[in-house]
Amino acid sequence: MKLPMSRIYPMLFFTVMCVTSLGCNVVRITLNTTLTQDDVAFIIPGQTTLADVITKLGTPDSITDSYQGVVATYRFLDMKYARVNFGWLLKPWSPFDPDLIISRTGLGVDAFELLCDSNWVVTHQSFLRHLSGPRFNPYPF
Repeated sequence: MKLPMSRIYPMLFFTVMCVTSLGCNVVRITLNTTLTQDDVAFIIPGQTTLADVITKLGTPDSITDSYQGVVATYRFLDMKYARVNFGWLLKPWSPFDPDLIISRTGLGVDAFELLCDSNWVVTHQSFLRHLSGPRFNPYPF
């Protein structure tokens, strides 16, 4: 009994996808609470005090002096790492362990900063994003 080609192609595609996905790694690590625009929407410059912010967001990671008051900084880390090892498919037929890895790492320490005047009232706020590296890193090339 012969299977029609319309049934063989989906099964072949599914098999190839399953075998290929066995060489995949996906990792996400988050340190500290990630802050978004929605989390800080309650802050109104000129009205909200640093005490109000600390009540909602918790203690900042650092408070430093500036010429106009103080700067409070909340830091958080959001790391994403994905890699595919195409060499995994060659292991059964190869005398050595080949690693043909394509990876992407999005590592960045982000920060939310508040500038407060001498009365501890928030005057400015901003997010700082620091992403590093190119989008794709072929290894060992």
